[in-house]
Amino acid sequence: MSQNSLTPSKEFNIVTDNLPLVSIILPTYNCAAFLPHSIESILAQTYNSYEIIVIDDGSTDNTKEVLYPFMQRIKYIRLEQNKGLPTARNIGIQPAQGKYIAFIDADDLWLPEKLQTDIEYFETHPEVSMVYSKHINIDEKGRVVNGSVKKQLPSGNIFIQLFSEQNFVIASSVVVRKNVFETTGLFDEQLVNCQDWDMWLRIAFYFNIAGINKTLVKYRHNPHSLSKNRNNVLKYQKIVIDKIYNKFKDKENGINEKLYKKRLASHYAKVGRYYLRIGDKNRANENFGLSLKNAPLNLRTIRYYLCTLFHKSNCTRNDGI
Repeated sequence: MSQNSLTPSKEFNIVTDNLPLVSIILPTYNCAAFLPHSIESILAQTYNSYEIIVIDDGSTDNTKEVLYPFMQRIKYIRLEQNKGLPTARNIGIQPAQGKYIAFIDADDLWLPEKLQTDIEYFETHPEVSMVYSKHINIDEKGRVVNGSVKKQLPSGNIFIQLFSEQNFVIASSVVVRKNVFETTGLFDEQLVNCQDWDMWLRIAFYFNIAGINKTLVKYRHNPHSLSKNRNNVLKYQKIVIDKIYNKFKDKENGINEKLYKKRLASHYAKVGRYYLRIGDKNRANENFGLSLKNAPLNLRTIRYYLCTLFHKSNCTRNDGI
């Protein structure tokens, strides 16, 4: 794997006394407009025992130039070609020296008390191997926008809930004990999308996870990007559902066939509603039919299936997907 590592000085570690070191993994690709703000939010942390590892995933914009003011504070790794988010994260994890690994995306922001809150929780809860927190959504200009966030984040053994629902864990809120990767392995580099959901599920199967019910992250929400990538995301959600089922179906406390079919039914219904909203009633009907094969008695899906089968004009509802 070709890469150039530019380590400007030994000063990229900021360590105070005997506080546990946190390795912050920050992958970036053509995100020069937001990257300095993300790093500044790290430097503003009240917890100051950390190293920042920036993985430039083959950016073609002025990423390197906007990083110059921070070169004494970061470890900079540049990939000559774009490898994708899971590969960039894995490359960042491998040289990490910290007891803990924290993730932040290049367009997101941390509130100043984020790391301190997370590490204090870890140090007083040795049974927990991963924490995540609440977030607020912001737009490209940093303005707060509406978004669906759980009122109470689940904790403990959240594997089944995380599998049964959509991914409710924002990557930029996650901190894990580095040794969890000895059990779970690293991010799946074959997954173009949903690689974070796949990783959180693998961690959740083996370890306890704590949801910190405090807003610690500003997540940059781009609805235009989401709509462009929606079809691809839905495709990889199905891949992850199948992968996790096949990996854990024969294990104690794993996923049984009944739960798997229920999850498939939910997924296909979601895909059907997506196609319905963009006006493709044929593909919508196909997916509603697949949903009913796995959950034949779902009245809501039956209504959608019949509505699209007969091409009625009033099928669309404002259902989230």
